[in-house]
Amino acid sequence: MRIVQANAVYDPAVRTPAALLDLYRTLSEWSVAVAAAGADVSVVQRFSSASQLERDGITYQFTHDSSPPWLSTKDAPVSFVDAIAARRPDVVHINGLIFPQLVSAIRTAVGPRTAIVAQHHGGEFPIRGSGLIGLWRRHRWRGGLAMADAISFTAAEQAAPWRSAGVLGDQRIIEIIEASTTIRTVTRDRARGALGLSGDPLILWVGRLTTNKDPLTVLDGLEVALPQLPGARVVMVFGDDTLLDSVDARVRASRVLSETVSLAGRVAHEEMPNYYGAADLFISGSHSEGSGYALIEAMASGVVPVVTDIPAFRMIAGPCGARWAAGNAAELTRTLVAVAGGGHSHLESQRRAVAERFERVLSWPALASQTVREYAALADAVRIAR
Repeated sequence: MRIVQANAVYDPAVRTPAALLDLYRTLSEWSVAVAAAGADVSVVQRFSSASQLERDGITYQFTHDSSPPWLSTKDAPVSFVDAIAARRPDVVHINGLIFPQLVSAIRTAVGPRTAIVAQHHGGEFPIRGSGLIGLWRRHRWRGGLAMADAISFTAAEQAAPWRSAGVLGDQRIIEIIEASTTIRTVTRDRARGALGLSGDPLILWVGRLTTNKDPLTVLDGLEVALPQLPGARVVMVFGDDTLLDSVDARVRASRVLSETVSLAGRVAHEEMPNYYGAADLFISGSHSEGSGYALIEAMASGVVPVVTDIPAFRMIAGPCGARWAAGNAAELTRTLVAVAGGGHSHLESQRRAVAERFERVLSWPALASQTVREYAALADAVRIAR
């Protein structure tokens, strides 16, 4: 089965194809894993210049066009579409649901007997507007995505807002977690020694300081929970610092938080294994997620999740750890105390369950095997139907 992964956006600050692949780790990791599961995988990637390279047995074709790096919903560059069709794929895997015209153009180029899968990469239905303009935009979006044979979500529930908005029709929904990780594991003692961190338990936050991630509600819940967990400490790692002033002020204003919460800020990706290795619990306040890269990385290191009860997190965490209602600080307090209050042996038992779930459900081999099965069945169904 020949699968072409199509990626329509790129970072204009990146100067070489090799550097782009270094930056877009999941692009290459997905390709390598799916190839190892038995498919013939290649990648077509828009870029600032045209070239081709081989890495880890995967062919990456970079195409150039006059459209902006972040492709608009109305564009479908001919060079990009033609390069995809030239590889005569059985399945085209398109990253993102936000390129309806591209999906339509690819369908025209590859013909009816090639299966097309558009994969959700976060966010809800993006079109706003009412009246005739809104109706026309939704009609155009729906028409483009209708050319896909299946839409892939981390959790099937994530399709609901798209269908409610009238953008998705009756396309098949494939439920596959968006990505995994190859992050290395670091033993607890080594990680804590490297970072100078302690805590019993040590609670880790990894996420942007934005309203969607809701760090202020998390801090509200922590302020009440931490006095019930003697010895507990919290470290917060974040890149986007939109709410940093508010977060910093909230921590400083509380004796409990100022004594227990450390704001680590931006951390290099190669240093993250130490933070995951040092932690006992992973905490998140997200209101919505496409998947949850930080959660997946944490679980790869056996960190027990205490995360919001949203579709993506339910699918990723499964029965591990516990979930709480987004925006509800009191529920976070109760949940965190219940998970952490059982003592060290209880946490160790949970850590083993998390590590086992990662290998069985969340690892690249697990996701790739599921992808190949689903895509092969879809390709067969499309050929039979057409």
